[in-house]
Amino acid sequence: MSALFASRPVPSVLRLLGLLVLSAVLSYYSVGSPQISRLGLEIARPIFWINGQLLGGWYTLRQYLQSRSELLQENAQLRATLQHLQAENLSIPILRTENQQLLALLDSFPTPPGRVAVAQIEAQNVSAGNQRIDINLGSAQGAYVGQPVLASGGIVGQILAVSKDNAQVALLSDLISSIPARPVDGKLDLLVRGTGRIDQLEIPFQPHNTPLTVGTQLISSGLGGRFPPGLPIGVIASVDRSSTGPFARIRVRPSANLAALTTVLLLWPQSREPAAQ
Repeated sequence: MSALFASRPVPSVLRLLGLLVLSAVLSYYSVGSPQISRLGLEIARPIFWINGQLLGGWYTLRQYLQSRSELLQENAQLRATLQHLQAENLSIPILRTENQQLLALLDSFPTPPGRVAVAQIEAQNVSAGNQRIDINLGSAQGAYVGQPVLASGGIVGQILAVSKDNAQVALLSDLISSIPARPVDGKLDLLVRGTGRIDQLEIPFQPHNTPLTVGTQLISSGLGGRFPPGLPIGVIASVDRSSTGPFARIRVRPSANLAALTTVLLLWPQSREPAAQ
């Protein structure tokens, strides 16, 4: 029996209705009673103060987080700019040295071999057999297939393919590359070709009693008209006369460091000028 008369909790809906009724009563009587209005304001004042403090604190926190985010972003941008400038500062002495070496190479000729233009290397494809680079000059700048390409030290190779603003260069070491040559102090006509190794060329079809010796400097002979005569190609590094084949094995070290190219010169021989811009 006691369970029938036990107190039960007031439902939430009833409590809400009660609060609404109480609010309506207070609002009704506060219109004609200033004391009740003042009492309501006094009761609400701490709530208003707490609300104002929360809003002010939230606004301050939001400003702080926004300012911190902007500072971090600006700091990252400044750091990236600083790294870029540091890289440029490091590259300036290298480029200056390369330019001086390229100018010295051109000044070594009694008469200029032709007009030149500086090109930057954009990509390298140096794998077994294929030794090629991509440069930032193309047909729009007058580049053409078969054009000689130089670097500090001597001949680098020749242009293999051309697009509007880019070109691909086959290095001397590429398997498809070959160039007519001769000893710097002789008139023996030779052919120097690539071996597929970036640091090695070869001279084919020379008999075992060839007069060529280690240390002989090789230059372009001018045969075929593609490369002007007198451009450095390389130095004979080894002569193997003991091979069982009909020819000696002659290895040549390129004059230019083909593995460390950053800047090259496109050469327009005097018989061929760049296309008008």
